[in-house]
Amino acid sequence: MKAGTRNPTSSGGTPRRRDYDRRRKKKRSVARKPGRPIWRQPVLLGLIVLLLGLGGGGGWLAWKQGWLATAQERVAEVSHRVVIALTPFKLADVTVEGRDYVTREAILAALNVKAGDSLLGIDLQAARHRLEAIDWVASATVERRLPDTLYVTLKERRAVAIWQNGNEYTLIDQNGRTVRASRMPPGADTLLLLGGPGAPEHVGDLLLLLAYEPYIAKQMRAAVWVGQRRWNLILKNDTEIRLPEEDAVAALQRLAKLDSDYKLLSREFGVIDLRLPDKLYLRKRGSASDTPSPEPTKTAQSKV
Repeated sequence: MKAGTRNPTSSGGTPRRRDYDRRRKKKRSVARKPGRPIWRQPVLLGLIVLLLGLGGGGGWLAWKQGWLATAQERVAEVSHRVVIALTPFKLADVTVEGRDYVTREAILAALNVKAGDSLLGIDLQAARHRLEAIDWVASATVERRLPDTLYVTLKERRAVAIWQNGNEYTLIDQNGRTVRASRMPPGADTLLLLGGPGAPEHVGDLLLLLAYEPYIAKQMRAAVWVGQRRWNLILKNDTEIRLPEEDAVAALQRLAKLDSDYKLLSREFGVIDLRLPDKLYLRKRGSASDTPSPEPTKTAQSKV
């Protein structure tokens, strides 16, 4: 063995591993790239966005065209028919309490029911609201009374006057609301008779005016709204009292004082004109003229 040759073995007798053996056994691990989630795939994501857009657009179009409302109405109608078919409680009678002015037809139209309808399927709150929309109804209640009755209680507004408009007579409440009743209520002959265009709108002011002098109010038979600005009062003895446009309360109080002092209302005068604050015009019954004398009598000088 030549002196320059190296021993291939180590000092322990184990052959020495060469570098290429180490490189062979060291295998580099290649890191795999994780795959994309399915929902992040471009094509699938585009399809999802498209479907959502079509769904939202279709819903908006259905709402815009009324298809959604129509579908809801049909479902409600079918449900109502199912309830009617299954329920044992069928409507046979409608009982109304407290009706004087409102017509039977108006009540039935507001209830919107017919014989054979299901009592359980009737919307009581909606029926009550429709009844209270009738002009002459102040409040209403609607109840089911099993097995077959719908019970309605009405609180009507009270009439305070009858308005004569040509040949037509209309009941008036204290707020000036009018109604054409199917029949006159009990005691209608004692109601105040109103005349003149626009009289119902001013009946509240008239009632307030008469409250200052109840004695004169008890003697009244009618009141006429003149020229859209003032009242003429007609007493039961046909005496006509012409009130001023301004400060009618003071004029009526002045008349009450004159009647207390001189029994003016029970005398032979057919017209008592109070339109001027410091003068009193009087005209006897049966006078040919319909207007006061051009020479008025002052209140202080009147011989009554």
